[in-house]
Amino acid sequence: MQTTPKKILTLPIRLAVIILLYGLLFKIMHWPYAQQLVLIGSIAITILYLIRFIYKKEKATLDYVKLGLVVLWTFSYSVKTFHVLQIPYILELLLLILFVWWFIEEGLTYFTRRKLKDNGFIKFFYYGFSIMAVALIIIGALFKIQHWPFGALILTIGFLLLSIMLIVDYFVIKKS
Repeated sequence: MQTTPKKILTLPIRLAVIILLYGLLFKIMHWPYAQQLVLIGSIAITILYLIRFIYKKEKATLDYVKLGLVVLWTFSYSVKTFHVLQIPYILELLLLILFVWWFIEEGLTYFTRRKLKDNGFIKFFYYGFSIMAVALIIIGALFKIQHWPFGALILTIGFLLLSIMLIVDYFVIKKS
């Protein structure tokens, strides 16, 4: 039986993603400190993922693709958010190429390989929670775009559930 090495910094990377998600929420809602949260989240994700990449002993081509995706995505988003450079579609094209490469190499098997620690109530709760979080974000975004009542509240609850799910996910997935 082959064991894969333990991935380091998984929880801190998830916390950085949560900070970035809240920065996006703050930006959508036009709340203060949105740019600071986006900047902190982006920098934290990039630094933590770089440390994780350097720590890994055996690197495959897919590891470089993932590193390129993370670094290029955070750079691209930061450039757009802070209006630093005007590079039309080059970064998006590179991101699309790297994403298609990742999807062909690993794609959906990343999600199908994941096993929960318990197959009973936790599995039902986990998948229900995930579906509810995504549905609330989509519905909240639709309500917010249409300026319907409670759009901001639904979107905020969706982001809150997604951030909780990112933390819960760390604890309910079996480690290899």
